[in-house]
Amino acid sequence: MEKDILCSLKGGYPHLTDKILNLLDARSLANAELVCRQWRSYIADGRCWKKYLQSKKVTSIPNIFSWAECSRDVESDRHHTKQDWMKIHNFYQKLEDNWQSASCRRQEKEISFQVFGLSVNATKIFTAEYDQIENESLIKTWNRKSLNCERIFTEENKLRVTSMDCDDDFLVTMSINSPRSSVAVGTPKVSTIFVRELQSGKVLHRIMAYFGYFDLYSRYNFKVCCGHGWLISIRIVSQQQNANLIPQDDVLKSRLDVWRMTNAKEIGAKGTVCLGPISQRSFGHPDPDPRPVLIGHDENYLVVHRSNPPRFEIISTSSLNLIRTIEAFDYCPSAKFKDGLIVSVSTRFPSQMIPGYTFGMIRLWDVETGLCLREIQDPILQKHSVDHSFGFTTNYLITVPNVTLNKKRVYHIRDLSVAMDLHSSQTSTSAVLATLERDWNIGTCDPFIVDDFQLIYIHPNYKLVVLSFAPQV
Repeated sequence: MEKDILCSLKGGYPHLTDKILNLLDARSLANAELVCRQWRSYIADGRCWKKYLQSKKVTSIPNIFSWAECSRDVESDRHHTKQDWMKIHNFYQKLEDNWQSASCRRQEKEISFQVFGLSVNATKIFTAEYDQIENESLIKTWNRKSLNCERIFTEENKLRVTSMDCDDDFLVTMSINSPRSSVAVGTPKVSTIFVRELQSGKVLHRIMAYFGYFDLYSRYNFKVCCGHGWLISIRIVSQQQNANLIPQDDVLKSRLDVWRMTNAKEIGAKGTVCLGPISQRSFGHPDPDPRPVLIGHDENYLVVHRSNPPRFEIISTSSLNLIRTIEAFDYCPSAKFKDGLIVSVSTRFPSQMIPGYTFGMIRLWDVETGLCLREIQDPILQKHSVDHSFGFTTNYLITVPNVTLNKKRVYHIRDLSVAMDLHSSQTSTSAVLATLERDWNIGTCDPFIVDDFQLIYIHPNYKLVVLSFAPQV
């Protein structure tokens, strides 16, 4: 009897064995297990299935193990069996099917007060509500799968939360001193950053006495974000910090404060990036102005959008120096950056009549090269060219045109991999996989957070709404 070819390859050329088996699809790999015991022991121990699924980018989605209810600690990851990997595979396929058909479960929970902060991590949703009667912010922790409220705590010293962000281990909030009456535009404020450990809820750090100005039209004047080993605050600061209102001769500057943050307990030395002076006319006016906006960051870069002229500035996190400028073509204040990709949607305000601008254009940019990878024309976005919302996941781009149909707002779901394929000639119309309608209040600001598993937003009727694309397990 001839010697088994798999045993021969395993004995002298194991790398060739892996290469051959990695060329097989799922059905062929399963059939190969049936050849004999030796083949089955080599293939079914999990290594071949793991490499197959990784080649299909199944494991590129963060946290897919926890959502599919499979352990992902170091030891168990080495000993996943074929059954474990096939469970991940089946979960992933159902997840993809749900996105491509816009099939999702809708969950709602009543909230008590107006929400000023919304953030999510792998397992939790965090909301910051403001109780005007008690003059305090309530920070609530919700379970992402059950949508049960698991914890409620208040911000210290009756401060109002203006921004929040989180990691899997800690929650960061930025708050301002706020009287019971409404906050006047142009009023100077002292802000405080709190870093809380999620497991205990204990405040580990207070970064206080940061001076800036409140602006009704800017969600970016007091903002904090974290992740990838960094803690970043965005503020508009003044040279005259004792004034009650903005003096006419005062110089306002936008700046980033950056701390290295290896974990919730360790915060390194601070660095500062001054983004330059801004126009005082921006206070109380929604029209475009020179205010810079931080649209995202990772372990290597901070990405800032500027509107005059429209451009993206790429700042190194290690040196805090400007290393690259990318021409943005159009005004796009809602641009976003993550995973090396900038996505922008060009916007026109009613007072803007600028020749040559292509309003309603979706663009994808590579932050490393500065190249525009793709331009997607969307007639609906071009027709209704104010305040579009959008977000993107590992595989999908979700755009929400500023138009209502029968008091419904329509989500457009696009395949992001197709949009990024430089050899594809698909138009924006053919690239739309599915649409999704939901209730919308035309008089309310309506942002949302989306990741690979859920789309989360606050309904104006005081509801936390979660659209879950993850299959139930």
